[in-house]
Amino acid sequence: MPRLSHTLDLDALKREDVTGSIDGVHRVLREARFDDEGHLLVPDEAERKRLERRAEELGVIHGGETAEAEPDMEHSLRLLSGEHLTPGAHYLLSVLDENGDPDFSEEVEGWVGTDLTITSWDPQGRCSLDFAMREDPAVTGFEESVTSGTVVHDRDARTLSVHARMRFPAPMSIVGENSSLLRVNVDLHVDLPRWYAALSGTEGTAPLRFEVGHPFVRAVGEALPSPAPDGRWSVTGSLEVRGRGPARPLVAVAAWAMLRSMRRSEEMSVERWVAEVERSWADTARSLPALPGLLDEVAEAVAVSRVRRPTR
Repeated sequence: MPRLSHTLDLDALKREDVTGSIDGVHRVLREARFDDEGHLLVPDEAERKRLERRAEELGVIHGGETAEAEPDMEHSLRLLSGEHLTPGAHYLLSVLDENGDPDFSEEVEGWVGTDLTITSWDPQGRCSLDFAMREDPAVTGFEESVTSGTVVHDRDARTLSVHARMRFPAPMSIVGENSSLLRVNVDLHVDLPRWYAALSGTEGTAPLRFEVGHPFVRAVGEALPSPAPDGRWSVTGSLEVRGRGPARPLVAVAAWAMLRSMRRSEEMSVERWVAEVERSWADTARSLPALPGLLDEVAEAVAVSRVRRPTR
């Protein structure tokens, strides 16, 4: 079966910067406050602008990024039930229009919100939540969620796992709404200690792995780092696609044709994609040391927030 492999030359990320950033995100979440109606309280406009300028100074974001991102879409987080960061807590992440109502515009392609339900929350151990994307049935063709799944972060083990279940859009429903042919399972696992162990020469399974499963197709991707000259990382990524059952010959031919097309296409150039990944990674590597400190400032600002949502 076709197998695609490529090696990236990446700037190294210090482990303490990575773990510090992850811990910073948890601090921001812990300090979040909600009003009596469950709406997330956010810093006032002056404080938000200060944090944006601070992020630009530290190189975490580049000038113009925030201006491009706002205010076309306003994201809202609301605690619908339960206590914040406790099992059973139910949130809704949604996009609002100019009037503060759910946005059904073409830009969100039918997505009107994502339900988030905490299933466990140990500040020093396992934290997990279920998610289910709310979509407009007129667009998707289904009343229930088209995409749902579970995210598990183990702070002690420093691992992240994501399991998602996706359903093909309505035009595929000719095989029957409940057919397994309409469903795809996606699994992602990241093991941070194993990643740095690999950089130290320890052999083992790939620290980053994802798998896509369907009754007719199975795709497996992996990333394995090794030390490179000048303290950089050499990360080899691979993708293998295999057909299942009677679809094996068809999948093999289709995958071969797709890879051949990618190698020849100027618009889908692998070299161009690799260059963009390496450039984006370099930006992240330069700004990562400053991120934990910035997240501390965000956590402090969130802890004293009194504004229901950003004003336009």
